[in-house]
Amino acid sequence: MRLTKKSFASIGVVLWFFAIILALLPSWPHLYYRLFPKTSITLASTIGQTVTKADSATFANPITTPDATEVPLPDIDPSLPRENGLIIEKIGVRGQLHEGSDWENILKLGIWRVPDFGTPEDDSKPLILAAHRWGYLDWSPAFRKLNSFYSLPNLKIGDAIKVIWNQRPYEYKVYSTSTGTKITEYNANLILYTCQLWNSPVRLFVYANRIF
Repeated sequence: MRLTKKSFASIGVVLWFFAIILALLPSWPHLYYRLFPKTSITLASTIGQTVTKADSATFANPITTPDATEVPLPDIDPSLPRENGLIIEKIGVRGQLHEGSDWENILKLGIWRVPDFGTPEDDSKPLILAAHRWGYLDWSPAFRKLNSFYSLPNLKIGDAIKVIWNQRPYEYKVYSTSTGTKITEYNANLILYTCQLWNSPVRLFVYANRIF
């Protein structure tokens, strides 16, 4: 079948359309927040209220997971920063962990450690970390890449995660990922989560256990 000039023109328009969409993708969060300035607050509320206070019932029936073995504390490394941090090389995350119960303001700073749960030094409860996927208007692209969970969906089973805590390097391995409205595996040593979409109650969850 021969293509006419009209067909070529139509194909060209479609290609230009997709090229424009691809060009705008990096700026889409910025444009969206300009149009809907309260989106960041809404998403912060979704993140902040995913996990509330841990109660005894939550841990009454632990779930058996792979690699859930006793691992000694890693040695202190004085060359590491004094600030506690999260490093996920695969998705380019390298941000400081922020503490407190004021999630609305803390999430503006980057990665939030959910209070009333565990730390790398005390794994009787999981260490739970949350962050925005898209962030805020005043975040620079570089800051967003290092401190957001935009690429969290790209993590797969077996991927490595590192947490720096009191100058000790703790290493974790992902064993499960899921989407939903609540955490389902509180037996994990480490849980990461963020929003899946712009205005949806569904979250993305990553579960990992410490291997070093």
